[in-house]
Amino acid sequence: MYLYDIIIKNNRFFRLQVKCMKEVTFDDYRQHYRYKYVVENIKDVIWEMDENLIFTYISPSCKEMSGYESSEMIGKRMTDFLVPESRNYVLDQWKKNAHSRKSCNSRGIIMYDLQFICKDKGLIWVEVSVKPVFEHDRFLGYIGVTRDVTEKKVHENELKKYYNELETANRELEKLATFDMLTGAYNRRRFEEYVKSAVDMKEMHGSPFSIIMFDIDCFKLINDIYGHSWGDRILQVVTEIVKASIRETDKLFRWGGDEFIILMPGKASKDAYKVAERVRKSIEKNNFGIQHDRITISTGVGEYITDESIDQFVSRVDDALLTAKSIGRNKVELCI
Repeated sequence: MYLYDIIIKNNRFFRLQVKCMKEVTFDDYRQHYRYKYVVENIKDVIWEMDENLIFTYISPSCKEMSGYESSEMIGKRMTDFLVPESRNYVLDQWKKNAHSRKSCNSRGIIMYDLQFICKDKGLIWVEVSVKPVFEHDRFLGYIGVTRDVTEKKVHENELKKYYNELETANRELEKLATFDMLTGAYNRRRFEEYVKSAVDMKEMHGSPFSIIMFDIDCFKLINDIYGHSWGDRILQVVTEIVKASIRETDKLFRWGGDEFIILMPGKASKDAYKVAERVRKSIEKNNFGIQHDRITISTGVGEYITDESIDQFVSRVDDALLTAKSIGRNKVELCI
């Protein structure tokens, strides 16, 4: 009788082949049919390819997965059944591994996710596990298993989409928590964070810092005469002018309504006063498009004093701002 090689041998898959003339025992038959039953009835597709990626064996389960009979795929190249992107990926990997195949350095299992074209032209995602096969040092081809993972991919894509949407929403929330949406200046909530950092630098390194506090003169009257849309536009233009007049390390905050604070790390009060004057003049000279009226600001400037609270500091500068208003507006007042 003929002795048939068992399909699974040393954890490698081979075609059923006639190997030699020898009497076959009952255990040989039983083992052969056990493996044959497993290979032909497992849901995953088990296959063998030669060194050129041409199928030389494929299990019958390919019919359920792809619509193809085994006979329709044997003798054809595996890449003929893939979408262009997956096909190009496999061919690139195949070319890259050409040297390692010849030198027998590539004997591990490789896994890919590929998109497969079914007989009815439908597309499915498959997970492919591939293992190169060697006989001694001679490369013979590949064995592998293909599993339909379309449902898994759909869930992965849905999850990825959900995470992307969540990430976008979180970015928007962070933006809302950081910036004033009308002007683009930092909002009041962020002032505490940045001023605390400036206080720490003062305590550790003696680095001074100052704030400039200003509001737009007669802003309520402007809103009443020209409307809130004009008022919003003026706030936006004032913000642009201020940002162009300060350093990148300085921070502009919308304190509330038409009131703003500029935090200036490393600046003593005299230097901050010069910046405040420059900002005041730039706003005064700017044409806001309002006939017969010009936009001006009143400003208070102060330097932080060690051991005072932030509330006390802001209150001192606010008092200087009120003084600037009381002596005629469109002025900069330095607090003591």
